[in-house]
Amino acid sequence: MPVFLAAVLFVAGAALIIKSADIFVDAAGWTSDVTGISRVVIGATIVSFATTSPEYFVSLIAVLRGANDMAVGNAVGSMTANLGIAFALLAAFTSGEVKDKSYAVKGLFMAGSAAALLVFCLNGYVSAYEGAALLLIFILFTWTNIRGSRDREEKRERTRPGKKEIAVNMAKFIGGAGGVVFGSSLMVDNGRTLAAAMGISEAVIGLTFVAIGTSLPEIVTTVTAIIKKERALSIGNILGANTLNATLILATGAFVSPAGRLAVSPETIRVDLPAALLLMAVAVVPTAAGGRLYRRQGAALIGAYLAYAAYILLWRG
Repeated sequence: MPVFLAAVLFVAGAALIIKSADIFVDAAGWTSDVTGISRVVIGATIVSFATTSPEYFVSLIAVLRGANDMAVGNAVGSMTANLGIAFALLAAFTSGEVKDKSYAVKGLFMAGSAAALLVFCLNGYVSAYEGAALLLIFILFTWTNIRGSRDREEKRERTRPGKKEIAVNMAKFIGGAGGVVFGSSLMVDNGRTLAAAMGISEAVIGLTFVAIGTSLPEIVTTVTAIIKKERALSIGNILGANTLNATLILATGAFVSPAGRLAVSPETIRVDLPAALLLMAVAVVPTAAGGRLYRRQGAALIGAYLAYAAYILLWRG
């Protein structure tokens, strides 16, 4: 494909994501209102599943094609991008009290799943058995979110939508999610073409261009949520998406790998996963301890992410 056409399709994908995310967040907020389920729970489950689908399918296809570095780099790189860009923006522009008491639990699941992944990777791969353990963490995370929503459902006032309103918002939710996924695919495919034309290695492409491309749903959904003052929805989305990256996505990779296990590079074990855990600590610990987001959290996150990205591009490219 000509480089110029790839660049045009890359921009088209970005435009589609921005518009689709706007529709998607509206529909997700409506779902919270009519079901009585908190926005953090909606964000950590339904929204996270939809916005993480680009990472899931990119990593799945990469494993089936034998591109393990791309698959693992995409998942791990997306975790760091979600925190170093999306969560950093959230902290910088919506600092203040975090009222949802489940934040610490969701943050612990996110960091715990990444720590378990790092331990499993120490021998150089994730086996199918270890993948099953990661999948169990994912199931427990989802069950905890659903179970924790019951009290909120009873206490929150619900609206009673008509059939037309339900149909319209379901169409918005599905169409918005589909647009986000398709736009992400355009950006990822053509971003890879552009990156390859620049002579960047597969691992670096996975950790940067592809990871940021597949994280665009979370990033753009976060920007839209900031504008629409839906911070809780975005917090849940980021924590949930990162938990899915560390568990469901790489567990699936271990299951479908032709080798029967998912190989992980020494550099990922030594640098990339510890970097992701460091960003998680910055995102979770101050907020869990103080009950609020701090602007300095956002500054620390984006500073650490830029330093990490510079290391990857300058020393590993």
